Amino acid sequence: MTLEQVGRVAAETRLIGESVAMQTLRQDLALVADSELTVLVAGETGTGKELVAQSVHEQSCRASAPFVRVNCAALSEGVLESELFGHERGAFTGASQRREGLFQRAHGGTLFLDEVGELTLSAQPKLLRALQCGEVQRVGSDAVHTVNVRVIAATNRDLEQEVAAGRFREDLYHRLSVYPLVVPPLRARDGDVIRLAEHFLRRQRCRCGVRDLRLADCARRALEAASWPGNVRELEHVIARGVLRASLRCQRRDGLEILAGDLFVAPPCRVDGPEDGGAELSFAGVSLREATDSFQAGLIRQTLRRHKGVRAAAARELGVDRGNFTRLLQRLQIS
Repeated sequence: MTLEQVGRVAAETRLIGESVAMQTLRQDLALVADSELTVLVAGETGTGKELVAQSVHEQSCRASAPFVRVNCAALSEGVLESELFGHERGAFTGASQRREGLFQRAHGGTLFLDEVGELTLSAQPKLLRALQCGEVQRVGSDAVHTVNVRVIAATNRDLEQEVAAGRFREDLYHRLSVYPLVVPPLRARDGDVIRLAEHFLRRQRCRCGVRDLRLADCARRALEAASWPGNVRELEHVIARGVLRASLRCQRRDGLEILAGDLFVAPPCRVDGPEDGGAELSFAGVSLREATDSFQAGLIRQTLRRHKGVRAAAARELGVDRGNFTRLLQRLQIS
């Protein structure tokens, strides 16, 4: 296997998930990677747009060349030209030496324009010119430099709506969106939540030195029931928190499982649906105590039904001692 083939396999395996949505994304990604088309990666915050962009780069013929990322939201108009195109010494106050821009640093490789929808209207023409001509000029210089760069852009905005509202140039939008890739939200990835959770768990186990730690059944159910507004990034943080909390019990040898209560700061409550249904989870319009009580009550009732009302078995599964479990039942008015 060549180094390029090894890189392709590594890139493909980084996009975890076997849902139909992820299989479609991987197929589209493999199709466009070998081309030189400009790619626009769209998706909600936390879905993994940068990982998709890196995968396009790593599966392309440019894989051995640089992958350079720039967060467009962090570029004010005053530094945009200097960051993207570079500057000469003395071009402005503080320019003590010549500096290459990001386009030149990415020469032969890929320039990833993250959050491209945040560019101001006055900044957009400067980027458009570079994309159209493949040439850049450093600030303070008349010399023109040709650059060979593939551009991948990403946004969590609907750029068509931004164009209609006059906040994004139509010509720049068409230049960037030659081949769109849409990253699905986690809630649309049936079956992938646990696959991703196990992946993050393996990584966190190594970091925390608790190699035998696993997800309890109640934790799996809680993960599958959540709506994940923060998508994959939120799931990664939830698993990291659960490992940290559960590792304390591991040190005391009280158990080697991550429980539902380890995962969420404020457990979400179920709304607009039956207790055992697939209703969405929401924090909206409830206090922290109400959300916590609602989640606990639903989880306890489900666990009791599963154990045919045997409280000792339900308490063991939930990781609660009998005394606290009895008091919890009384407070939540569960008979």
